Amino acid sequence: MAVRKETIAKQFGEALPAFLEPGEQVRGGSYCVSGPSPIWVAGLFGLIGMLLFGVRYYYLAVTDRRAIFLQSSFWTARPKGLAWADPNDAVMITDVVVDAKLWSPVEHCLRTAGVRGSNPLTSTTVLLRKT
Repeated sequence: MAVRKETIAKQFGEALPAFLEPGEQVRGGSYCVSGPSPIWVAGLFGLIGMLLFGVRYYYLAVTDRRAIFLQSSFWTARPKGLAWADPNDAVMITDVVVDAKLWSPVEHCLRTAGVRGSNPLTSTTVLLRKT
C-alpha cells in the first residue's frame, strides 16, 4: 500500500499521461478524498463506516485545460482509471481552508445555472492532502 506522498505522486504521475489530451500540460495535483472526513468516519465507525458512508479516494490533477479526477484504490492507493474530467472554464473550486494541518477541505462544483452546489450530482466536496 502506498502511503508516502512521494510514492503516491509518482504512481499517479506515471498513470496521468494516458488521460491527457495532446499538448495538455499538468499544472499541479493532489491526493484527495470525497465524502465525510475519513479521520472521523474511521475513528467512530471503523472500516465498515468508511464503506457505508461512501468514502472515495481520488487524485486531482489540474491542467491548463481541465480538472482531472483519477480513481484511487481504496486498499492500495494505486491508480484505477479515470473518474471524470471537467473543463477549467466550467469548474469552481470554493470553500478552501488553507490553514488545515493534514487535509484541506474544498468544494469542486460545476458552474450550472449560476447556482453553486444546488445539485449533488454536480458538486463534490473533497479533502486535499497537504503536501
